[in-house]
Amino acid sequence: MTDIQKPLPHNIELEQELLGCILMNNDCFDLVARSLQPEHFYERVHQIVFEAMGKMITIGRKVNPTTLKSYMPEDVKIADDLNLGQYLARLAVNAVSPVMARDYAIGIRDLWASRKLMVTCEDIQQALATREPDVDPFAVMAPIEDEIAKLRGQRIATGEASQHGQSYLDSITKAQQRGGVSGVPICLQEISEVISSPVFEAGNLYGLLASSGEGKSSLTLQVIAHALRKGHPVLFLSFDQNADQCIRQMVAQEFSIEARRQLFGDVSEKEMKKAVDFATWIDRQPFKVIKCTDQSAPQLVGLARSFIRTNGNGKVPLVVVDHIRAIKAEDRRSDEGTKALQIGNILKGGAEQTRAAWLILNQRNTSGMRRDNPRPIIADLFGGEGALAPFDAIFYLYRFLKFYQQAKSTASTGSDWKKIDRVFPSAVREENEDIAEIGVIKSRFGNPHITSRLIFEATFTRYRSDRQDIGEMQEAML
Repeated sequence: MTDIQKPLPHNIELEQELLGCILMNNDCFDLVARSLQPEHFYERVHQIVFEAMGKMITIGRKVNPTTLKSYMPEDVKIADDLNLGQYLARLAVNAVSPVMARDYAIGIRDLWASRKLMVTCEDIQQALATREPDVDPFAVMAPIEDEIAKLRGQRIATGEASQHGQSYLDSITKAQQRGGVSGVPICLQEISEVISSPVFEAGNLYGLLASSGEGKSSLTLQVIAHALRKGHPVLFLSFDQNADQCIRQMVAQEFSIEARRQLFGDVSEKEMKKAVDFATWIDRQPFKVIKCTDQSAPQLVGLARSFIRTNGNGKVPLVVVDHIRAIKAEDRRSDEGTKALQIGNILKGGAEQTRAAWLILNQRNTSGMRRDNPRPIIADLFGGEGALAPFDAIFYLYRFLKFYQQAKSTASTGSDWKKIDRVFPSAVREENEDIAEIGVIKSRFGNPHITSRLIFEATFTRYRSDRQDIGEMQEAML
């Protein structure tokens, strides 16, 4: 039987009509430029035409068949009886309504994505067929998962979507049916207040900014434990802690049994029973800790997708990544801002694909430590302001005591002490209270200036609201 090779998906007429729209109305280019690149066209001549249009329009030149012809390669020929100038004129004459330009662009982009995925699948098929005996078949599949994650990340970055109004109405209808927002419940009301949401919403990407030693991992484990208590699947992709360390800290937080005593087996019989009960309980939960090493963002999305397929139970999953600086960039030669944006776009695409809430821990850079007021700002993020775009909300954790002790240790003049008095609360300076401020760096809606206070209990590495006592906090956890 003869194997007839089918052509890759394409639509020449779609490409022609879009180019005709731009020739007749240059404003159409601005409608599609964000989501469409020359490489997305199937026909090579169309790639050349679109690229030339973009260059001319960008510098303010009028594009029509006559002006465009001057910037086209002379050797480009469409057919024996049709040169490029004639072809451009025909595209303009046959142009349809400009209102269709955006839909044309989406169609062209989707066909390009289909071609990319088909080629990737063929490569995987060939790799599996020629796989050496010592190569894991699933390792061979990794490139296709990476490619899918990249394509999804690019789609998120360009904001391709249609029927925006209908999507908005659908979200309201679904919220009414559920009686609220679909997402993962949050353990502390203060977090909900600063991000202006009662939950971590499904499909959203959240960031938590704090410096090393401020307890961002501690707060994250409280978030995880609360989500598990409410029945939500949780995947913790950690470049820092392993599963034993996580559970030891969770037991310390929930039962006030110091992690150090657990490590050395210095626990009472009653405490041991609590630890056993907790370990037994958590083994029955849809919970997994994966100790990461040098994974890229697409690989993390692949791990999340696999976990959710296995552990999905109908409730919104929570995926936590600790931390973004440790994620391997696709191009290590890129600047920090480009790396952060690319990683963020892929993780945002993963959040939407998996319909999970993703929480990404972000360790502050050292520039904030040198400011007179070290309160977190956008510049402290990995990638700075350029990294904000993919995130739906980024909140920060700021422990005054940690920075107060650092400032006090180097203060040498009256001016230094005046700065310290101005920056740090009296409760920290006079009573050494371990207070943390929680606020927001980015929020899509709500008041961006809301801040709240938490109390950090270092012995048990946990945060609690200053509005509740310890008994209330433990009851809320359960």
